[in-house]
Amino acid sequence: MATTSADEQSGSAGMDVREGRSGGAFEYLDHPLLRQRVRDPKTDREGELMAVIQEPLGPVAGRPQYTRTAYIRGVDGLEFTAAPGTLEQL
Repeated sequence: MATTSADEQSGSAGMDVREGRSGGAFEYLDHPLLRQRVRDPKTDREGELMAVIQEPLGPVAGRPQYTRTAYIRGVDGLEFTAAPGTLEQL
């Protein structure tokens, strides 16, 4: 897998960007709650929003499709994922 520094992508130190399943690179997205405490209402877990990425899923009916994933560092130090559109600020 090819890796490039995430510093080039988003200015975040210490993170790598890896190629996605369909050959395209992950894209780091801006989010208004980055580096803030959030809650995932689906799981009721809380933590700090570390990153939001857009990952290519591949083409559907000839058009590229993507998914967005939020990465949250929980209070226990372990990261988990959630849908970025459903996060609640604490």
